[in-house]
Amino acid sequence: MPKQSATSNTVRLSANAVPPSTKGDLARLREAAKGRIDTSEIPEAQSFEHLERDANGSLPSRKSIIRDAVAKEVKRRHLTVYRFWKLARAFSPSLSQSAVHEFLKGQRQLELQSIEALLAAAQLRVVSRPTRSRAK
Repeated sequence: MPKQSATSNTVRLSANAVPPSTKGDLARLREAAKGRIDTSEIPEAQSFEHLERDANGSLPSRKSIIRDAVAKEVKRRHLTVYRFWKLARAFSPSLSQSAVHEFLKGQRQLELQSIEALLAAAQLRVVSRPTRSRAK
């Protein structure tokens, strides 16, 4: 027997069960559409580049400084993904092998706890770089 959710916000209605809009509702909506619309709280559209799929139809992996550093260290230490996962499990026992593999391939993002486990297994740490202050 499937487990039922205690509180469900899903409401299922057929199209016949939805009451038709009244003339007053339609008039109110038409009047509101004629008025001025305040868009001051909507941020301006930023330019972006569309992602290009490769010949197989796959999207490119996401750019990540942390992912690149971990992958570089795994390669430098001649570790397999399986061996690296075993090392990381010492820091996060719930970390799955597929999560590590997909993260290193750029197909998945991980939670902070998992990232910290991977950094510890790779013997890496995150440090802040001092910023240069502009001369006045």
